[in-house]
Amino acid sequence: MITRRHTMSALSAGALATLAPSLSLAQGKPLKILVGYPAGGAVDVVARRLGEDLRAQGYNVNVENRTGAAGQLATEAMVASPADGSTIVFMPGGNATIFPHVYPKLRYSMADLAPLASVCSFQFGLAVGPGTPAKTLKEFVDWAKANPGKASYGTPGAGTVMHFMGVMFGKKAGIDFLHVPYRGGALALNDVMGGTIPALATTLPNLVSHHKSGKLRILGFSGEQALPGLPGVPTFKEQGYPELVMSEVFGLFASSKTPAPIIAELEKAIIAAANTPGFVAAIEKLEFDAGTSTSANFTRALKADLERWGPVIKATGYTAAD
Repeated sequence: MITRRHTMSALSAGALATLAPSLSLAQGKPLKILVGYPAGGAVDVVARRLGEDLRAQGYNVNVENRTGAAGQLATEAMVASPADGSTIVFMPGGNATIFPHVYPKLRYSMADLAPLASVCSFQFGLAVGPGTPAKTLKEFVDWAKANPGKASYGTPGAGTVMHFMGVMFGKKAGIDFLHVPYRGGALALNDVMGGTIPALATTLPNLVSHHKSGKLRILGFSGEQALPGLPGVPTFKEQGYPELVMSEVFGLFASSKTPAPIIAELEKAIIAAANTPGFVAAIEKLEFDAGTSTSANFTRALKADLERWGPVIKATGYTAAD
């Protein structure tokens, strides 16, 4: 998967000044950022923090939650909007690289999207709440085998990286792991902590504070190595699941019909905003990895992921109903 850890978080003030667009171009310009997930989730939180720094670039930013269809509705709304750069969408890269493989009636493709920039990367975790007594991944597998039909996991939506992470884990562990899609990670998180469902697969930043407070337990995560901020929590790889090493990025997209000068202006503004000390500090506190990728690099990485996920998803046997 794509990852851009800390690649630009240390840009100097001079470099940021070079990246920032002229306020004469951006001053007062309306900019609607569509988010396909509910308020309070990881996508929404990062989008709103980025919006603060884009306002400092001179844009009149409005972050709007357009939930539904695992984030598809927000992307469809962006594609249907005037291609003048005034409406863009903030979403995980997987919405552009995984969804085309799983939704037969998807109303957009990579050809409709102009990747502007990615702003951070992150990993995924599997956590449990009071719905299971498991304290480790092995204990969870043992519990699932001893209690047929009870092992289920929530995710922010069907066809997401987290959905397929759960499918891959269930197959490798030899358990019947039922997927329960939600309209965003925050809703699934509440049900896991309340004991409605036993497990949750979501972005690692969504889990950390609740793990530290004891409201849930992270059994494993998708990084290459253990994290100092999560002592005692092993990676999936360390527990015998090397195929679950994966990461993802959040990025912004415009319509592919948007004029090139506007694409370039937005790209510069986003990169400058995402490398301000305030934004970097805020998202790293939430356990995201700061770091941006230019439009050209982001586009190349997404195209590579589009090809990478095809055979992986085909091997799971999953196809969305609509």
